[in-house]
Amino acid sequence: MRNILKKKETIEITGCDHVQHAWLNSLDWKMQTVINQGMRAPDTHFCKGMKIVCRWIRTVVLQNADKDHTFMCSKIKLPSWEDLDNEINYCSVHFATHFLYALEIIAYKHPEPKVKQKAMILYQGIVHYQMHFNPETQEQLDIRLADVDRTPKIKECPKDESKDRYIS
Repeated sequence: MRNILKKKETIEITGCDHVQHAWLNSLDWKMQTVINQGMRAPDTHFCKGMKIVCRWIRTVVLQNADKDHTFMCSKIKLPSWEDLDNEINYCSVHFATHFLYALEIIAYKHPEPKVKQKAMILYQGIVHYQMHFNPETQEQLDIRLADVDRTPKIKECPKDESKDRYIS
């Protein structure tokens, strides 16, 4: 239990020592990283539907630190994958894949069936109908984003660049 000072009053938070929901702790670090990247809406242009989905992703991934603001929103109607079609078409591939993979991880790994179903509908619709790919199976996802080794390796820099060590 810890106390947080907010607006001249102390509120107690119990059993909540991490910003991420507990279900993420069992995931490999690569999956956690991908989800963290998928929570942010695109910076290049305004995408109303994707912003709604990003807010929803935040609610299933993060604890809400400030319920007075709309950074997170659990009681929203998600757009359909068809509604996201024009928005995804104008996003960078880098952003779109992080967004898509975050939905995929939630679809396969979230503990609540309703949350999994919402994420799976969006994931499969985007992958199959918009990107014209076959959706990954959970086994394929697990292999692709498996942590090989969580221990950082210390390597020598090439002699011509530096004598300092770096972590890769």
